[in-house]
Amino acid sequence: MVAIQNVVNGIRSPTPPPTLGENITQIITIVASIVAVCKDNLPPNSVQQGREHLKQLSDNANKLSELQGGPPDTIMKESRQVAKSIFAIANIMKSLGKMT
Repeated sequence: MVAIQNVVNGIRSPTPPPTLGENITQIITIVASIVAVCKDNLPPNSVQQGREHLKQLSDNANKLSELQGGPPDTIMKESRQVAKSIFAIANIMKSLGKMT
């Protein structure tokens, strides 16, 4: 996901790129779409694990949304939390992709 890479690079930069907020919005939107599509379409043998993954995706997207809704410099001040949520989303999405 290009948006994830862009956010990680952006929070590592001393000056955040103007597209940082847009990239975070894209990630939040993608996560919401994945959760909506997957919630009723989980593999029968992985329903419990899948629901947990979807909850974790939603929780991390909500954290990003809260940070994004704060004062303009919140994203950079909370860069560790942003990175933590971004990496969690990436890992969970990878796990979801492996479920059969």
